[in-house]
Amino acid sequence: MLTSYFLLSLLAAAFSSAFAAPSLMGMQRLTSGSSIAVDKENQFLISPNGTFSSGFYRVGNNSYCFSIWFTNSFHKTVVWMANRDKPVNGEQSRLTLNFDSNLILTDADDTVVWSTDTTSVGEIELRLLETGNLVVMNQSQHFIWQSFDFPTDTLLPTQRFLKTSTLISMRSLGTYLSGFYYFKFNDDNILNLIFNGPSLSSIYWPYTLVLSFVNGRNPYNSSRIAILDETGSFESSDGFQFNATDDGVGPKRRLTMDYDGVLRLYSLDESTGNWKITWLPGGRIDACMVHGLCGDYGICEYNPLPTCTCPPGFSRNDPSDWTKGCKPPFNFTCDSSYNSSSSKEFDFLPLPNTDYFGYDWGYAAGVPIEICKNICLTNCKCAGFGYAMDGSAQCYPKTALRNGYRKPDTAVQMFMKVPKSLRRSWLELKSSSELNCSDSELVLNTHVYGEKGEKFRYIVTIGASELIFIGFGWWFIFRKRVNEELLISGKNASNFRWFGIEEEGECTDLVKWIMKSIEKGEVKKVVDPRLKVENEEQNKKMEMLLKVAVECVREDRNSRPAMSQIVELLTCYEQSNLHEDIVRD
Repeated sequence: MLTSYFLLSLLAAAFSSAFAAPSLMGMQRLTSGSSIAVDKENQFLISPNGTFSSGFYRVGNNSYCFSIWFTNSFHKTVVWMANRDKPVNGEQSRLTLNFDSNLILTDADDTVVWSTDTTSVGEIELRLLETGNLVVMNQSQHFIWQSFDFPTDTLLPTQRFLKTSTLISMRSLGTYLSGFYYFKFNDDNILNLIFNGPSLSSIYWPYTLVLSFVNGRNPYNSSRIAILDETGSFESSDGFQFNATDDGVGPKRRLTMDYDGVLRLYSLDESTGNWKITWLPGGRIDACMVHGLCGDYGICEYNPLPTCTCPPGFSRNDPSDWTKGCKPPFNFTCDSSYNSSSSKEFDFLPLPNTDYFGYDWGYAAGVPIEICKNICLTNCKCAGFGYAMDGSAQCYPKTALRNGYRKPDTAVQMFMKVPKSLRRSWLELKSSSELNCSDSELVLNTHVYGEKGEKFRYIVTIGASELIFIGFGWWFIFRKRVNEELLISGKNASNFRWFGIEEEGECTDLVKWIMKSIEKGEVKKVVDPRLKVENEEQNKKMEMLLKVAVECVREDRNSRPAMSQIVELLTCYEQSNLHEDIVRD
């Protein structure tokens, strides 16, 4: 497994290098009428001391963005892009500084993709300053245009952050398109972290249920300005401030709105080219409080790293995008036909230590749980309710289940409203397994957590696949040709009848016999001895496979799980084991 991890790490480094810009000698300035061509490797700008470079940066197959990046960082970390949402072709695209001072980016067909929309008379030039600021300036050193006024996802030291400024995250790791997480001043003059999704928007930091004064913020200011200085100190007009853990002049720094919705301050270790985190909101990673991370119905939890899961029986809407949430195994429309009789068709699925932030439809304290249930049952639009299990008996009926998170110290227990006809057997199987399924990906930038996080990131898919292959191997052994004598007797190589076994003089249904064996903890009795189940871990794997197999052959075909649910469960089981391995390591 470590060999696989090492090879994958090398491949990841090679992939990153392939997408990085060239490290050749660059130009100090671009004069009027000159261009930088995408297919000329030596045509890029470099700052006076070489800290920053600016040119065409490859973001995909034959796709480029005009960018600024740290020259000596290991992955050529990008801090600004002109056309992040409209990449240009890898041939014949160019950036041109016109004689009227307008800086334009054209695609291969001469279509203008981006421009500064500036005009000026006299001699002008384009320079990349040592601060990382790309500027169009005249002979008087006056800035006609500067990139510092139009940040993408990163704020650099000495760069002013104004009321019109916004840091917008990447869509996902390695995808430079604009994402859904914003850092900006709101209309109350307070700096916020905001989830701005396709269908909804919400503030998740600072905590909105606490007054701004309690958070140390002052909304009574109109300047709306903030700045990160060269010592790693950040100050804002709303009173918010922080210092880097390695404060002082020296380290190269950047404040980045990361793709996972967490704002982080980084310092560059120039000896390795790697970044280290020197500040986080609240001084700790609490990514599960980020809104929209796991989509509708999704639940964020730490296993030990932040991952997304779906509630029991639910499945992902998009295997490649957690922000699209989970799909319930039932259809429900709220209309005028919903009445007291309709409410009897529903029940609640308990989700311990789980809560969904926001969308509360009222609030009541000191309410017995049965009354809270009735409040939700009688309201068609109620999707479930949160109930405080700490003795306060607080009831939170909810109209939508978004921004879910699960923590051991969460006093709230979520009760999700589901049809009584929902397949109880499948839910019980999911719940009894005590699995926290996150498919094969984390929701955080795992390099933040060091070597163990990296190890997990690469081996999780391999580990999950291992269990699935074991399952297919089990199936393959049972379908192998056996000798004629065994076929005539109705037995296979494991020496039990395929359509029924004879046990103590009576014929027993195979499925019931397997279920009874599982209940008695006699898994080895069922499994082919050639599989050599020799320890508790292998025994648990086989028990899980048998449980899934039994679900797949239920008499009622509507009660059988879909293939996607089977894969989810098996993958989830192996990932749970991997989490335990990481903790032990």
